[in-house]
Amino acid sequence: MNRPLAALLCFALFEVAAFASASAATAAAPAAATVETVGFYSNVRISHSEDPHAYGYSVELYRQNGELFGLFYCAQGLDGDTPRGRLQDLRYDAASGRLFFRAKLTVGREYSRDSGDDGRPSRDLFEFDGRLSAKALVGEVLHRDGYRPREPGERERVKLTLDPRRTRDARESAPAGRAAWMAEPLANGPQW
Repeated sequence: MNRPLAALLCFALFEVAAFASASAATAAAPAAATVETVGFYSNVRISHSEDPHAYGYSVELYRQNGELFGLFYCAQGLDGDTPRGRLQDLRYDAASGRLFFRAKLTVGREYSRDSGDDGRPSRDLFEFDGRLSAKALVGEVLHRDGYRPREPGERERVKLTLDPRRTRDARESAPAGRAAWMAEPLANGPQW
C-alpha cells in the first residue's frame, strides 16, 4: 500500500474511533432531569381598595433530581413587585414532610442611627421551619434584621395554602434547570 493511502486510511480509522468514543460518552451521560413544579403556597391577603395593598408570605417550590429549590416572597405594602429571595440552606425530609429554609430579602428601607438620613436598603433574613404537604406549608416564620442578625427577631405561626392558579402559572414558567436558574439575576431580589 502506498504511503498517502495508508495515511488517509489511518486518519479515517482515527476519526471513526473518536466519533464512536464521543457517541458512547454521550449515551452513557445521564439525561438531565426535568424540573417538576411542586407548588405555589401562599397566605397573602389583598385589600379591596382603590390602592390595593398585599400582606403575607408565599413560597414557590420546584424539584429537580430529588432536590427542592424555589423562592420566598414577602408582601408588606402595595400589591405587585413583591420582594423575593431564593431559598437557601433548604432541608427537606420526604418521609415526615419536614421543611426548613432561609431566605434573604430586601423588603424596604431601614432608618436608624447607623443608616444616615436617607436610610439604606433593608436586610431581611427569613427562616421557615415546618411541614410541607400536598395542600399546605404549615410552620413558623422567623424574621430578623440582617444588619443585626444576633437579635432575636419576630416569630409568626403561618399556614400557606396551595394556590392552584399560581401553581399552574409556575408550571408554565418553570426554569429549565436549577443551576442555570440560580445564576440568573433575580427581579425584586435582595440588595445584599
